Amino acid sequence: MRRYQVVLALVVILSGSCLAQHLSIGGGGGKSLGGQALEQTIDPDSYVLGPGDVLLIGIWGEAGRSEMVRVNPDGSVVIPPVGPLEVDGLTFSQARNLIIAKLSAHYKPDVLSVSLSELRTFRVHVVGWVEQPGAVEVNPAMRVSQAIGLVGGLAEGASARNVTLRRGSDTIHVDLARYILIGDEKANPYLSGGDVIVVPAMLGEVWIYGEVYRPAKYEYVPGEKLASLIELAGGFKPSALVDTLEVQRFDKKDPAKSFSILLPATASNVQDFALELGDRIFIRAIPDWHRDAKVEIRGEVKYPGVYVIDDGREKLSDIIRRAGGFTDRASLAEARLIRGIYASRTYPVEKELKALGELQDNLGYKDKDLLRTMAREPKGAVSIDFEKIFIDGQMNLDVPLYPGDVIEIPRVSNFVRVAGQVENPGLVTFEPGLTYKDYIERAGGFASNADTRGTRIITAMAGQQLAARAGPIQPGDIIWVPRKEEKSWWEITKDVIQVVAQLATIYIVVDNVLSR
Repeated sequence: MRRYQVVLALVVILSGSCLAQHLSIGGGGGKSLGGQALEQTIDPDSYVLGPGDVLLIGIWGEAGRSEMVRVNPDGSVVIPPVGPLEVDGLTFSQARNLIIAKLSAHYKPDVLSVSLSELRTFRVHVVGWVEQPGAVEVNPAMRVSQAIGLVGGLAEGASARNVTLRRGSDTIHVDLARYILIGDEKANPYLSGGDVIVVPAMLGEVWIYGEVYRPAKYEYVPGEKLASLIELAGGFKPSALVDTLEVQRFDKKDPAKSFSILLPATASNVQDFALELGDRIFIRAIPDWHRDAKVEIRGEVKYPGVYVIDDGREKLSDIIRRAGGFTDRASLAEARLIRGIYASRTYPVEKELKALGELQDNLGYKDKDLLRTMAREPKGAVSIDFEKIFIDGQMNLDVPLYPGDVIEIPRVSNFVRVAGQVENPGLVTFEPGLTYKDYIERAGGFASNADTRGTRIITAMAGQQLAARAGPIQPGDIIWVPRKEEKSWWEITKDVIQVVAQLATIYIVVDNVLSR
């Protein structure tokens, strides 16, 4: 199962320049505001003015002038010819409407405009498990995560989900994982003057496995409900079996022991179930959900390709029909069906025999023959005769198909290969009824060093080596003429001496028997 290491990823994302990339932060680990890019357009209905903000007041038409005014430390702005107006604590929309209303006594409303020209800056403190704790200069359009980025990011072992923001007498919970993974803006609030951001150490983790979009380990948040964790993990997949969830929980008295809780996945249960440190949540899959039941047909059919099947119910003839049938070039004699489930399977005896063969240990005759047979035969090939099914109409031989099966329909080769010790080895055009000798003759006849008695037929279908007289030649077969074994003068002399010695021995034994 693929796992997303969310906690570790957050530590990386929230460190230095990486935070700048993900959350529009500039300056890396510096402690001054510098040129901070705005996250988005300022919302005039939510942005609250304070000392240091700069407003641009325009008077258009014949007057044609504009003036910049700054909110004073006492929260007022001085606007000629109106005088001072109290704007501290007002949203920008409220302040704009107030200013235009006061100026309307002197100018036509349709020539007046008020815009926010510069944002005030202030200092907030970032303390705890960060790289460079201290005060940083920020503005009201910046979030907690951006202030953490300005002090170098989270330190190793820091919490990303249990950060607190102290604002006067209030304490606000900050969960950067919820902000980054699901876009919960409340979990990463905007900053105000005098804020103190406290980053604690990470308490531990909880795990969620199975049919959610982001199965992984997540940082533990005291009091968090199961529904919140599932939301953080991307929610249930359509394949999730949500009638019952399983929670594995460690015993508080004996942490080495654990027990399972089977939780019916009703809305109330998921909303109310509180997680504990170290919990493992398992979301099982609906059995056989969208099972990938596919087969592939290659070669000489009208529409080769991949087909989805009704597992075990559709037969070979059904898929051939869906593929448009065979082409005129199809060789049913060489066609085969490979069972995908067996094609990649390795049997213990294969490994054992292969290892013995590589070590050149002495194998018995039957073991050698078995090794050759298993190496020669196509893995997963089904014993089936396409000609009997599709030409002779013996549909009782039709077979069901299963996921992973491959149907191969080769093109008729129309050639027989004559190889080895002949005058002109190569391909010879196939003609029904010709014998192996006919093909050898068409290849120029035996060469002078040919072992004519050792001639073999290697079948196109299974690669079997058969005696030359074993049966009719089929397209694609190989006629192999081996080289005659050459012996040196000493080997011939030695063989003659051994034969003479054996004859002499036989003569002596017979003579002794007869003389008694």
